[in-house]
Formats: sequence, structure tokens, C-alpha cells
Amino acid sequence: MKKKLSLLLCTLVLALGVTSCGKVSDDDEIAGRTVKEYRAEITSYMEAYGDVLAGDSTELKTQLSAELAAYYQTTLDEYAKAQGMTTDQLVAMFADQYLANAGTIVFPEDSTVLSDFTEEFKSVVDEAGEYKGVGECKVEKSGKTVTSTLIGDFSKRDLKMTFVYSTLDTSVPTAMNIEPVYTLGETMQKAALNTVMGILIVFCMLIIMSGVIKCFEIIPKLQNKAKDKAEKAEAASVATVAPQVTATKETDDLQLVAVIAAAIAASTGASTDSFVVRSIKKRH
Repeated sequence: MKKKLSLLLCTLVLALGVTSCGKVSDDDEIAGRTVKEYRAEITSYMEAYGDVLAGDSTELKTQLSAELAAYYQTTLDEYAKAQGMTTDQLVAMFADQYLANAGTIVFPEDSTVLSDFTEEFKSVVDEAGEYKGVGECKVEKSGKTVTSTLIGDFSKRDLKMTFVYSTLDTSVPTAMNIEPVYTLGETMQKAALNTVMGILIVFCMLIIMSGVIKCFEIIPKLQNKAKDKAEKAEAASVATVAPQVTATKETDDLQLVAVIAAAIAASTGASTDSFVVRSIKKRH
């Protein structure tokens, strides 16, 4: 009994040890940067985009108010009124500029990573609802890439933000992505729908292929049938022409006999009734 308990305790200790080894602390370095730095970077973008595109733009309003007070000695509401627009319209006008400078990442001039990410965030923000805050963050290294993921807490549906870095240069992400987080039931429902659609497509293709194969069987029969009709029509036309030719030949022979008989009567002075033309021989 004691041996069994000792073995069980050893197994638990080993399991806990393996689990603790898999955890990454904030001070751990991955490709020259600490986990804390990766987390702070992706969190700053989630907070900025969530606040501006799915929140009340508190940070943006605070920044604009500070700049207006410093340079123009006026408030945000007063400046918006002077421009003939509401405060929300003025904030929306500066939203893209604010988002372009929200984080600390300096992208190359020809890079479209940030602009594509902005458009992608705008496309899913209505489905997510109002921004609430940030959730779990993970930083993992696989091969020559480092992946940082962060879950954003929204009122309707959480969003998962993903930054992908190359281990050769972790200062600028090579890809930035934002996508909705679906429940297991929703994922299974989509998988089932995709399966049904795939089966329907396969059956439709099989029906089309069966029709094509059937056509290959019917077409030769139709061709043979048309050929038989043409041969019968040709044979009938030949049979009709043959009696006509024979009748025409007989008519020509009688005319020739009459002409010859008239010529003999004229040369001898005899009547055509006094002799009979029995045969005609042609000489060349």
C-alpha cells in the first residue's frame, strides 16, 4: 500500500513539474525580447483599436483635448462647434490617424500590414459589440516564428488578436490578424454545414457526369437512326427515277422509228402502212 502511495505521489510530482516547465513567465526571453514586451505591444493595439472602433474613444478624446489645449487653448467641444460638427464627428475624423500611431511599432513605408489589419478590425467590430477589456495573452515560439495572441473581451463576441514575428527581426510583425472567437457549438455547426454542402456538391457532380455518360450512349443511336433515314430516302429516290428513265428511253425509240419510217416512205413513195420497221442498228 505504501509503495502504491509513493508511486502515486511521484507521478503527481512529475506531472506538476512538466506543467510548470511549459509555463512562460514575463521575464523569459524569446528571440531577443521578453514575454512582457510582446504582451505589452499587442495589448496596446487591442486597447487602442477596441476603444476607438468599439468603445467610447476615451483615449483619443483625451489626446485630442490635450493637443487642442496646448496649441489652440480651446476645448474639444468648442473646437468641434467652431468647425461646424459634433464632437463624435471630429473624433471619427482623427480616428484613422490615431490608430496609425497607436502603437510603438514602426512599419516600413511600403508595408500594408497595419492598413489591412485596420480594415479587418472594422469588418468584425460590429459582430463583437462594445469593447470591455483584454483577456488571456499567449506568446509561443515555433520554428523561425514567434506568435503572440491576445483575447479581447467584447459585449457580443470576443475577438482574438494575433501578431506573427520572424525570429530574425521581432521589432515588426510580419502579419497581424483579428478574428471572432466562436464557441464549440458554433464551430461544429459550421463544420456540419460545410460537410452537407460538400456532399451536395459531390452528388450534383455525379448526376452531371451520369448525364454526360448517358449522352455518349444516346448520341450514336441518334446518328445511326438519322443515317438509316437518309439511306432509305436515297433508295426511294433511286427507285422513283429508274421507271422514269425507262419510260423516257421507250418514248425516244418510238419517235426514232416513226422518223425512219417516214424517211423510207418518202424515198420509195410507198405508204408507211406497207412495211414494218422491226429493228434499228446503229453504225458508226
